[in-house]
Order: sequence, then structure tokens, then C-alpha cells
Amino acid sequence: MDIEKLDLDIIEMGKRIKESLNFAFSFYFNPNKEQANNIIDDHKINNLEREIENTCLVNILRERPFASDLRKLTGYFKVCEDLERLGDHAEDIFWVTTSLIKFKEEIRLEKLDMMINQTLNMLNKAIESLINLDDLKAKEVIDNDDLIDHLYLEILDELPKLKIEKNLDDEFIIYSTLLTKYVERIADHSSNVAEWAIYIKNGYYKDRYII
Repeated sequence: MDIEKLDLDIIEMGKRIKESLNFAFSFYFNPNKEQANNIIDDHKINNLEREIENTCLVNILRERPFASDLRKLTGYFKVCEDLERLGDHAEDIFWVTTSLIKFKEEIRLEKLDMMINQTLNMLNKAIESLINLDDLKAKEVIDNDDLIDHLYLEILDELPKLKIEKNLDDEFIIYSTLLTKYVERIADHSSNVAEWAIYIKNGYYKDRYII
């Protein structure tokens, strides 16, 4: 059974996702027109997703695993979808943040800064909880999702008001709204990853015992 290879592939997938998202967000915190023509290569993450899913299916069908091995195989198979979506969102974030470079003087929104930093912290903890099967860290991630949802709604409420108060460009408001939504989705997927980490560790998914 290729459990050790699956562990390594999950570690590699998590590493590449964190690198891609950190790179994408770097253009929000430090706008740089010279690097805006760079691209995020999502193909390796997509290939890892397919490889992990294939390995999980083959082992489930051929080896008929039990207990913890079955939980890990089914958990990895499901969590890959959320990990792959996180990789996709890195491309989304990169596109939006590079589009915002022209509004350098307007780009800093304090609550959005906070939301991004909190979400990146959630992402790191979620991947760590999956790799180390740390259910306590996973629960921290899940609990923090409420904070992100709260910030998300506050920002969406404030952006139209800021447009009027500061006479902000419509394009800036649109891109900022998109960025806020993508950050909220990253937090959601991070929370999902943490939930699958708990399932792999003890068989519970969303407080329901599965196997």
C-alpha cells in the first residue's frame, strides 16, 4: 500500500499551495509592476491532485484497507478537491492583485489586510493539521472561520460607503470586492481541509462518526 508516497504527495501539494498563495498576496502587500507579468503555474498542483486520487482509488479497490488506512485513503481522496481549489484561488488572487497595482495609493484597506493575514494563518495551520493529523490545530482553524466571515461581511458593507466618501474608482471597488470574496473562499477551503484532518485522525467529519 502506497501510504508513505501519499503522505509525501500531500506534503508537496501543501507546500506548493502555500508558495503560490504567498506569491499572489505579495502583490497586494507590495505592489510591483515589474513582476506583474509573472505567472503562477498551477499544473503541478493539478497533477498531484490526479495522482493522489488515482493512488487512493487503486489502493481502496485492490487492497481493501481497514480502519486508519481506509480513513487516510478516503480522507486524502476528498481533501484533494479543497487543496486543488486553493491552488486555483492563487491564480485568482494573482490576477486581482496585479489588476489593483494601478490603484497603489488606494489599495490599503485595514480590514482586508487583517482578513488576508488571518486567512493565511488559517491556511498554514490547516495544512499542518493535515500533515501532522493535529486535531487541536484543526479545530482552531474551523473556529477562526467565523471571524473571516464576519470581516467579509463588514468589508462588503464598507466598500460602497468608501466609494462615496473618498470618491474611489469603480474598478478599484470591483477588484477589491473580488479579492475579498476570494480570501473568504480560501478560508472556507482551509476549514474544509481541517475537517478532513480530523476525520483522518479519528473518523469524525462535521461531528458525525463515519468510520
